[in-house]
This record gives sequence, C-alpha cells and structure tokens, in this order.
Amino acid sequence: MNWKKAFTTVCTGYCCLSAGHVFAMGTPEEQSEDIFSLGEVVVSGKMDGIEAAETIHVISAEDIKKSSARTLDEALGLLSNVNVQVGNEGVPRVDMRGFRNRHVLFLLDGIPMNSAFDQNFDPSMIPVENIAKIKVTAGASSVLYGQGGLGGVVNIITKRGKKGLSGMAGFESGDGQPYLAKASLSGGEGKFDFFLSGSGFKRDNFPLAKSFTATTEEKAGYRKNSDNTRNNAFLNLGYTASKDLYIALTGNFVEGGYGKPASAIDNKFDPYSPPARFGRVDNYQGFTLQLAADYTPTANLSVRSMIFFNRMDQDDNQYDDENYGPISTGVLTEYTTNNNNKFLVVKPVNELISNSYMLKNTGITRGISIQPKYDMGQLGSVTMGFSAEWDTWDASGLVKPGGDGGAAGGCGVGGGSPPYNLFPCSDHKDLFISSAAIEYSVEPLENLGISLGYAHHWQFRDEANPEGYSVSASVYYDLFKDTRLKAAFQRNIRFPSLSQLYKRDSNNPNLIPETVYHYQMGIEQKLPWNSLLKLDGFRSDAHDFIALNQNVNPARNTNFSLYRFHGMEASIESNFMPKLSLKAGYTMLLSEDRSGVGRDEVQYTPRDKVSFVGKYDFDCGLTPFVSLIYVANSYVYTKQRIATVDKAKMSDYTVVNFKLSQKLFKDRLNLYIGADNIFNEDYEQSYGIPRPGRYIYGGFEYRFSL
Repeated sequence: MNWKKAFTTVCTGYCCLSAGHVFAMGTPEEQSEDIFSLGEVVVSGKMDGIEAAETIHVISAEDIKKSSARTLDEALGLLSNVNVQVGNEGVPRVDMRGFRNRHVLFLLDGIPMNSAFDQNFDPSMIPVENIAKIKVTAGASSVLYGQGGLGGVVNIITKRGKKGLSGMAGFESGDGQPYLAKASLSGGEGKFDFFLSGSGFKRDNFPLAKSFTATTEEKAGYRKNSDNTRNNAFLNLGYTASKDLYIALTGNFVEGGYGKPASAIDNKFDPYSPPARFGRVDNYQGFTLQLAADYTPTANLSVRSMIFFNRMDQDDNQYDDENYGPISTGVLTEYTTNNNNKFLVVKPVNELISNSYMLKNTGITRGISIQPKYDMGQLGSVTMGFSAEWDTWDASGLVKPGGDGGAAGGCGVGGGSPPYNLFPCSDHKDLFISSAAIEYSVEPLENLGISLGYAHHWQFRDEANPEGYSVSASVYYDLFKDTRLKAAFQRNIRFPSLSQLYKRDSNNPNLIPETVYHYQMGIEQKLPWNSLLKLDGFRSDAHDFIALNQNVNPARNTNFSLYRFHGMEASIESNFMPKLSLKAGYTMLLSEDRSGVGRDEVQYTPRDKVSFVGKYDFDCGLTPFVSLIYVANSYVYTKQRIATVDKAKMSDYTVVNFKLSQKLFKDRLNLYIGADNIFNEDYEQSYGIPRPGRYIYGGFEYRFSL
C-alpha cells in the first residue's frame, strides 16, 4: 500500500522535528508532581470548556488505594454508568451506556490500548499501583480523542517521580490466590525524574458461591480452568530540558496466561445455552513504548506531541474437551488429490470434535499525534489535533474446521462434516487510520462556556478507503453560584476493526463505519454539608451498528440499522463529616434493538445499576471501606441454532465488598484484610458463566522515602 510509505515518512519527519522542539508542549496541567499529565489529551487546561459540559468521573489514586481494587476493571466497576462483565472469553469487558468494550477508547498515558485486531482491551492487565488517576468520559466526548470511542473514553494517567527517593513494597494473598506481590520506586534529581513499578499476580482458581448448584460441567467448590497469571513492569522517565520543554519516555510490559472457564451448562435442549468451549490463553506478552513532549514557546501557544508503539503476542488455544490435552497429537499424513496435488494434514486425536485450534496472534499498533493549542484570551482557545495510526494483525497455527464457524483467534477453514482434521493457517492484515480535528472553546460570559469541534477521519485498507467525520457542540451555564446547567451533542464514527473485516468465518469486508449521535443534558448542584449532586439525561442513536447476524450460518458480521440507548444517571458525593466519604450512583439504561431481527432490549445490557462506596478515616489510622453494586433487568436471547428468537431475564444480583485497613509507624505500614462478595452471592453476567463467590484476602503495603 502507498499509505505504508506515507506513514513511514510521517514518522521519520516527526522524529526529526521533535529534536528541534517543534512538536513539544508546556508545563503539566496537574501541579502535583506525581501525576504524569502528558498522559491527558489536551481538551482544556482545567475542567472548563467542553469538559464542563460532559459526563466525567475522576477516580484518584487515593480512591483506589482505599478501595479493594487491584486492577483497572475493579476500579471502573464502582461507577454506575460502567458495566464490567465477564463472559466466555474469561476476561473482563467494560461496557459503557450500552456500548460494548470495543466501543470504549482506552488510553494509557495517551496511548490507545485497544487491540489492533478486534479493538477490545483487557483492563485486568493494568495494575492500580501505576495509576495516578482515571478520567472516565461517558457518552459525548471531545473530537480530539478521534474515532472509535462511541461509548466513551477511559483515560489512565500514570505516576511520575518527584524530588527525592521514595518507594513501596506490598504483598497480598487469599483464597485461591497464592500471591499478589508489588513494588515501586520513584524519585527526581535536577532535571530528571523517574517512576518504576512491578507486580506479579498468580491465581490457581476462584471459589464459587456456596449456593452454586453443581452441574455435570462444573462441580461445586472452585471454578475449573479459572487460573490466571500476570506479571507487569512499568517505567516512566522524565527530562526537563528547559523551562519550556518537558520530555518523557514511558514503557509498559505485561506477560501471563489464563484459562477461559467453560459454560457450566452443556445442554443441547437449553435454547439459551451456548455450546461448551474449552479455551485457554496459555501465554501472552505485550509491551508499549511512548516518547512524548510538552513545549510552550510562548505564554499563549503550547504543543503536545507523542509517538508510540504497542504490541501484543498471544497464544490462543481451544481444546477438544475439558482435559485441555494436546490436539495436535497424531500422524502427519500426505494426501494426493485427483489432479495429483499433494498436501499434508495432521490427524488429531478426536476427529469428531470441530473448531479446536492452536493459534499464535500478534497485534501491533504504531502511531503519532500532535496537538497544538493557542489561547486567545477573552476570545477563547483553539486546539488542533493530528494523528496517524497503523494497525497490523498476524495469525498462524493449526485449525479444525466446523459448522459453527472459524476460530476465535482469527483463522478459519470453513464448515463441513467429520472427520475434522487440523489444517495449517496463516493470515496477515493491516490498515491505516488518520484524523484531523479542531476544537474551539470560549467563555463569552463569566458563567457561560461554549465549545465546538469538528474532526475528519480516514481509513485505508486493501479493498476500500472509507472516511467520515465527527462534530461536537457543548454548553454550560452557571445559573447560580452552586448550580451548573450543561448540554452536549456529538456525532462520532467508528471504523470496522480488523477482526470484523477479516476474521474467518464471520468476516465481512463490505462493512461500513458505525455512526452514533449523542444527546445529553444535565445539572450539577452543590448541596449543604460539602455534597455534590449530578443528574444527566442521555440518548444515543447508533446507526449501522456492527454485530454478529445470528440468522445466518455461520454467523457473520453485519451492519444493523439502529440501536438506541437512552436513560438517566444520578450520582451524589458527600463529605458531610471531615473523615467520612460517601459516593452513590444510579443509572437507568433503556436499550432498543431496532434492526428488525425479533429482539427488543440489547442482550446483556442491564437496565438498572446502583453503586455505593463509603469509607471513614479514624484518627488512629483505621479505615473501613465498603462498596455495593446492584445490577437488575438484563436479558439473554436464544442462540443461533434456535429457529425462533426468544428472550429470558437474567437474575438480578447484589455484590458487597468490604476492606479494613490500618496505618502504622507514621503511615509507613498499611495492613489490611477484606472480603469480596462478602455475602457469597451466586450470580451470572453471561448465561451459564458463574462468577466468583466470597473471596477473603489480606496483605500489607510498606512505604519509605529518603
């Protein structure tokens, strides 16, 4: 492709110009030295402009520390407008306002972390000890984020070092989890600063709830094939070249493996039960590198720039049965066709079982972005954004054919009847995405703010070069000193992913971009006793929504006409006592599938979610923490093999977590014990996939500074 040469040329030019200070940008927006503010997209210097009219939740490092969250998904799950659920893939998926994980844009210090293959992201790969804060934007967002974030944006900002030397070491253990070990070291001297952290996690399995009813596929006690191993390393190096220029190099490495627990129901007469799949990711390795710069040549002009590389290698296997034994054992046999063509086939152990595979997948994302911003004083500010991204996916290995479609890892060899033999497969696909955006924010009155944005996006691939645009408009008005009214609109698009275009046998290279229209209005009201109330109403119309068409065999990715998500969110935060912190939220989400396929609500999209978080800091250093999540009115539909589409209601559930921590030795040592799902609730988020029961744990963190 010609755009490959263009991409290489742009990257080379970027590196040369960066050396000359052309693409850098100014002082950190956050004054706290331990926040790596380069990780934020330049929407505004403070919570004004478009951000003042959006639905934004900020989770601080202190919030995470007091909670029971160990990874990103556990921290996000405490928000009422975020639904974290685990299905057949065995990893958490973050849905936001009805939109799926692939529609949420995940940024780690500005780096897109969504998979180059299917645009999904496993948030459990990000441990919380690296995180300075998480900024979650639901629904309408800035056009500067680019295409893809139809449901919202999760911006993960990591820590940086500050003057001196400090560190932390911690350890945790519990039921079914031999260990979670973590450590960090940070410091700064002169023009240099650094933050280094690492963690190791290993779980043999997780316990099922005591009330779980054993089946032929899943016995009571501990969940089969639910082991998980994860090792992380993170490094942030900063250099203050001058009073106007700050440069940072960030690296993140993760490796591990995990099981994908199969459905606890393998009953062909159950119309809602999916067929049993026995999968594992026996090994994965990923790393991310970023070179970023902040430069402020004048008091009014600032420029932020970034170049990044993101790679994930994954061994994805699906076995013949629950023994997870080798599927490649057999005889390599040479066959000759009628026209004398020869080919080799490995005959597997069980030729009656289809769809098993042994695959190695590699996804690579390379990209650059440049964001200049000019402040015109009373006339407002203009921010521009230019970005380019090159996504590559490779898959190779051995795959069995079968009537249910191709392998989950991307290769497929079609349907057919037994015997099912292992066939070698190899796929390589790539595409290029670029965006150009401009956003204008102004405050014509002291209590009034207006923002307008436009962006154009291009996707270049072998068979087509689609393009589209995004627009945004938002306004806030401070009616009174303690009352803010706000409204926002956004039209955004998402290009089809590599998996949706090319993953056999569900591939469809004729897919067109998804388009969403967000409408939202809200009010923020400060209340007595140091409290804040937020109310938001929203509606999102998703046109040409891409999903599997279950009415064809094999199921194939299709643009459906319209999905609609609408509802309201309410949240309240209160610190009416100096040491007491309370947060509660409720989201009512109504989903409509208007594509005419015999469905009403969108599957696995709960109508109601309630979240509550509370903690109290005693003078003696004791802090009890409690969180509650209530989820209700979620539905599941009959599977592909059932001729008549019908739905069933999933069981509502409530999960309560509790943690008790104690600070000692002038806050250097923190001891804690806790229990997740303390009331041992037996619940499912996907049909036939039971979630963990009560999990009891304990640990410590020791902090030092020199």
